[in-house]
Amino acid sequence: MKGVEEIINSFPGYEFVYDEDDKRYHNMYRGVDVGLGGYVYAEPGMYENVALLDVASMHPHSIMAMNCFGEHTQNYKNLIDVRLAIKHKNFDAVRGMFDGKLSKYLADKESAKMLSNALKLPINGAYGLTAANFENPFRDIRNRNNIVALRGALFMKTLQDEVQLQGFKVCHIKTDSIKIPNATPDIIQFCMDFGKKYGYTFEHEATYSKMCLVNDAVYIAKYKDGENAGQWTATGKQFQIPYTFKTLFSKEDVTFEDLCETKEVKSALYLDMNEGLKEEDPIYAAYCDEIAARKHNSDPELVEAEGLKKEAAKFKSYSTEELEKLAEEAAGEHDYHFVGKVGSFCPIKPGCGGGLLMRENEGKYYAATGTKGYRWLESESVKSLEKEEDIDYSYHINLANEAIETISQYGDFEWFVSEDPAEDVEYPPWIRECGRETCVGCNEFRIGKDGVISCNVGYDVSDLKSWEEELDDDNIFIKR
Repeated sequence: MKGVEEIINSFPGYEFVYDEDDKRYHNMYRGVDVGLGGYVYAEPGMYENVALLDVASMHPHSIMAMNCFGEHTQNYKNLIDVRLAIKHKNFDAVRGMFDGKLSKYLADKESAKMLSNALKLPINGAYGLTAANFENPFRDIRNRNNIVALRGALFMKTLQDEVQLQGFKVCHIKTDSIKIPNATPDIIQFCMDFGKKYGYTFEHEATYSKMCLVNDAVYIAKYKDGENAGQWTATGKQFQIPYTFKTLFSKEDVTFEDLCETKEVKSALYLDMNEGLKEEDPIYAAYCDEIAARKHNSDPELVEAEGLKKEAAKFKSYSTEELEKLAEEAAGEHDYHFVGKVGSFCPIKPGCGGGLLMRENEGKYYAATGTKGYRWLESESVKSLEKEEDIDYSYHINLANEAIETISQYGDFEWFVSEDPAEDVEYPPWIRECGRETCVGCNEFRIGKDGVISCNVGYDVSDLKSWEEELDDDNIFIKR
């Protein structure tokens, strides 16, 4: 299998390791599990001048580098070349491909976009089939470690290490993209040149003036330049919520649609219009859990409230029939209205005709995710009944406040959303003026023939000793 040989030669030290504890195989490289679907890395925090670099069509280029389809790989490459040419608006080049057969699909930008989207299906579909668990012409039965995604993961981990050796922090890697805070043109060019060695082309997608990274899938950032300069972009649900995004970041007007929440379940959604009916006793759910656990011979769900724990401790002395009677007495009155598997809803103030939004499962009803503590109406009903003034804004305000609290874990929220530039960074004593811990490995570090140390950029390094005096067996780093 040519791909395996290419992996071993390009990334020495890679191992496909079986873990006795979780009974699974892992792609291990340089002491890190790079995953089976792509390498993901995150250092949550608040950052500035963050360069976002993306590999163009990483998985397809991995396929080409490893010649996964043999004599048919060139046909696959031709599809990719067409799509990339369209992306860069090089329509003349596209007209010269495939004997000009695609020219009729380039009449305008919209047609070209549709052609690009159409080409994306076979390109990505072929990659997916290489790792499918069923027989197909693109699958090699020896491919147990998703070798196409693996090559990209090994490359991104290697790049991360190289960027860090250059004295820069890598705050985020997501499969085919890397984010580098305080990036310089030199480190951006370094990444692009490094990618070419492995057959990858990096594109400088954006630079963020400010970014708060919460985890490997959630961040909020502000574009520094380009056509989106000054605008905010959110990745991950918490900051994408329209009310949160508009009130905290974009400062756009909030519309009725921004106050609507779409909910979807696999079973069915119901609105329990029980306002004014007999309320349910808090112990009711605990009764039901105990009854269900006995019928299924399993443990009941944890009762969280301390008072309910004490009450639940008495359950063991009751027969199932006695518990069912107690549950019936504790149950509130309900008026369930069927909605469907998906719906759009608005939170409604108490006393204004809203219902509890529930999901049904095997005859039991549970609060739909994220709706507990509020009453709801379908958005269409709110609009048609002109009940916009009854919308419970506290729901949206609480979500926005949670977003503020999340960002505040990593820095000053007020500064983050302001137009103010960063304050001067106060480095610890061992950090040099340029932000590096050491001059070792820096491309700007110079040692003259007379042993005199200097910085090509102009930082003061006069406090350093001579090269020979500074290095010894126990300390290979030059510090202040």
